[in-house]
Amino acid sequence: MLKDAFPDSSATLMVGSPGIGMLEVAVSIAKEWMDGGDRVVFIAVDLLPADLIEVMSAFGVSEEQRNEHLCIIDYHSSLLGSMDGRTACQGTDIKRCSDLEGIMFNISAMASDAERPLRIIMHSLSTLFLYNQANVVLKFVQISSSRIHNDLSTAIFTVNEGVHDERTVNHLMAISDGVMELKFDENLHRRMRIRNMRGCVTSSKWTPFDIRQVE
Repeated sequence: MLKDAFPDSSATLMVGSPGIGMLEVAVSIAKEWMDGGDRVVFIAVDLLPADLIEVMSAFGVSEEQRNEHLCIIDYHSSLLGSMDGRTACQGTDIKRCSDLEGIMFNISAMASDAERPLRIIMHSLSTLFLYNQANVVLKFVQISSSRIHNDLSTAIFTVNEGVHDERTVNHLMAISDGVMELKFDENLHRRMRIRNMRGCVTSSKWTPFDIRQVE
């Protein structure tokens, strides 16, 4: 089970090339957390809540699970210049924000109200870098990671490989407690590994994985 790779009080960087399926892997992890009764906060930077819910439904997340265990922080609408609140996601808790401070405020407020640690997924940091200065995004990740530790929560931040300079990616890796890598091999088969996880013994072996929707 993928969720077992991410301990409490940790922030993990998921790195993968475009098209590898980071969103689908993140949704699969979110489903495992919700199956266990955990509260999941999904920060949607690259897609609208309705599109995220469509992907979740394809991977077996039920409407009941969404309504009981999922909160979506919608940052994407602000990038499109639309914050009118219209949505096809009735029943699912959706919070809209237009800046990074709003994201942190919502996470902090939910962590204070939660009966158990939150499970947080942000997809993706790469889009944040397009609309914000690099030092601002790095500071956001650093502060968010510190708050996640204090709240004993778990977070996964996705970032696209090959679209940022090496110094920025190395800084993100240094901030994070762990790094999960996804790649295509020479035959275009998908592979993943936990490169490192602070306080844990990890293997550098690449493991095959596939992306399958629920039939």
